[in-house]
Amino acid sequence: MEDSAGNIELRRIENSLAASRLLFSCLRLRNAVKYNPDWFLQPRAPADSPGGIGGEWVPCSNGLPQLFQVGQRAMEILARVANRVSPYLRRTPKFWDDSIDLPANDDLFDEETGRIGPETARRPGHQSLRFRNERELRRYLGPAGRNREWHHIVEKRLAEKGIFPPEQIHSTDNIINLPTDVHRCVSRIMSEKDPMVDNTVMRFWVEKLPFDKQYNHGIRLILRCFKELGYDPNSF
Repeated sequence: MEDSAGNIELRRIENSLAASRLLFSCLRLRNAVKYNPDWFLQPRAPADSPGGIGGEWVPCSNGLPQLFQVGQRAMEILARVANRVSPYLRRTPKFWDDSIDLPANDDLFDEETGRIGPETARRPGHQSLRFRNERELRRYLGPAGRNREWHHIVEKRLAEKGIFPPEQIHSTDNIINLPTDVHRCVSRIMSEKDPMVDNTVMRFWVEKLPFDKQYNHGIRLILRCFKELGYDPNSF
């Protein structure tokens, strides 16, 4: 019995060491893939992956079948559309007006990516894109550019608080590429106490409004900062 127990323990240690070596190799492989120049086309775990790894780089320790569930072609399509739409996001979107709203429900997003939908009244003439989180948004849209930053018109923290769905916040409807000083101007105003609303910090007052009201308020702030800083909003 002692020999049998000893052999079992020895095999357990050997298996543990083998698993550690495999995991180390997988991590090295993942890092090599991550720093590939075409990193944005590399496969990631599906959104419904167990263990909360949806959207993460797929380590081989999670099993090779995951690699075939990602949909490489869908990732490539999304990257191409994002590359085409990205420059257009420098333009200020139109105000939210339900009277001219276009339908944009889940059924109209293409089945292959689940991220590409029809144009909307806010950004007519271009396909709309939506993302599950900011990291995914930045991965596909890329850097905002020199002295520029990506700005969420309705604040991104509201997705983190569960007030609005992430796909609604991290969408090209709600994203604009702003000069850095304009972005900081908007953030400063949102952080100030406003005497018109009982000296409440602006963002805490705004967050209680419906999405469309918050959206239009955000557009007005952007236009205000353009004016204060001497930018022509039509020059983008």
